[in-house]
Amino acid sequence: MRPHFKKNIDSGTSYKLKNTIGQSFDGLWHFHDEYELIYIWEGKGKKIIGDNISELNKGDLLFIGSDLPHSFSCEQDYYNKSEAGSLVIHLNDKFLSEDFFSCPELQAISKLFHRSKSGIQFSGKYRKVVKSRIQKMFDMNHFECFLEILFLLNMLAKSDDYYLLASPGYTPTVGKKDYQRINKVYKYVMNNFNEEISLDTIADITSMTREAFCRHFKKVTGKTFFTYVNEYRVGYACKLLMQTNLNVTEICFKSGFNSISNFNKQFKKITETNPLGYRNRFKTSA
Repeated sequence: MRPHFKKNIDSGTSYKLKNTIGQSFDGLWHFHDEYELIYIWEGKGKKIIGDNISELNKGDLLFIGSDLPHSFSCEQDYYNKSEAGSLVIHLNDKFLSEDFFSCPELQAISKLFHRSKSGIQFSGKYRKVVKSRIQKMFDMNHFECFLEILFLLNMLAKSDDYYLLASPGYTPTVGKKDYQRINKVYKYVMNNFNEEISLDTIADITSMTREAFCRHFKKVTGKTFFTYVNEYRVGYACKLLMQTNLNVTEICFKSGFNSISNFNKQFKKITETNPLGYRNRFKTSA
């Protein structure tokens, strides 16, 4: 089992550039001290940021706060794609000191860092700009990169094209052992979401009683286990609604639901629309 607390930056520097193009995302749920600005170069799958579960797509631009749990996983089609991966900037949690942040010119960036506690996803024109500028940073010297990072942070801090991912009340209060257990659960759900999933099986995987596991999962993730499973299944159903011509009943069972009534109920609860409404909305916007 790989360590789930990651240290990305060597001592003596305040940031690190990373190019992971050619490496598909491993789905590992982890956290680290550093702030993370990540551009998804290529890939499609799922991302979990705090208690938020949503689609991962090419062109996603995210800013993830210090110690905020997250994971990225690719669909099987992207496992061996040479283009799959990301451009990443990790920033030391002390990248800018409190005294430095007190400068009037850096107030917008200070607010950006505060918002990142929930994880930020950007949309709009800045995504391509950030992609291009990060690419050029690999040919810059250390000081030039530092200035470029400040430029990018200031640009994103002034953007209104963003939304927060984790819910306002989400507070991570977990340790490394918690991540090991939950990663086993996430991996099992990823591989078996379209089959019946029992609490007895999950409890056995985590070496806990059913009751202890349910309490533990809620404490770590901020949601119940079956809320997570339903969100994962509905996310897969959304993909099928967008990418296939399968009817709603076929999609219901392929997504792991055992009744059309429960599928429709969970789908509307999570997406605020019904499956056909979701498909029509997607076709209209396409």
